[in-house]
Amino acid sequence: MSKKELAGEIISAVIYIALGFVITLNPGTSVDLICRIMGISALAYGAFCIIFYFIRRGEDDVSRFTLPMGIAFAALGAFCLVAPRVLLSVIPLLFGVVLLIDGAGKMGRAFELRRLGFARWSMLAAVAGLIMLLGAMLMLQPYMAVETVMRLFGALLAADGFIEIYFAVRIYRLRNY
Repeated sequence: MSKKELAGEIISAVIYIALGFVITLNPGTSVDLICRIMGISALAYGAFCIIFYFIRRGEDDVSRFTLPMGIAFAALGAFCLVAPRVLLSVIPLLFGVVLLIDGAGKMGRAFELRRLGFARWSMLAAVAGLIMLLGAMLMLQPYMAVETVMRLFGALLAADGFIEIYFAVRIYRLRNY
């Protein structure tokens, strides 16, 4: 891992930490903002695809897929803006998937540290396992209160940022010394 890669990982981890604290301290506002951003983004992407279809219609085979995709994204975006509470019931499930995947990646990094001879790799594996367990719990209980889930997600996102910094620094030191 180069110094540039290390810096990039540390910057992304600091962003995780900051987002985690913001989400934990303002879960209701964070949920509304996430819904609006998702809605506007999907609506804009859908509009772009629809416009692209009419501009490039008939020029190539790829453009034929842009109209249905554009309509689907525009509809999703409008739905997010009009009925955000329905979307909010799905957020715990999505966050659970994110945490499960991220925890699995951290588990792989813990085993990489083990292979490199790091003595306390099992502690990091245990934390990764905890992240995976909490992600699985969110997936199995998606109907928990959204604010509680947002607080939990924010706290785990911040913890994940701290762990990411630790992993990055440890791997950098072990590979470069």
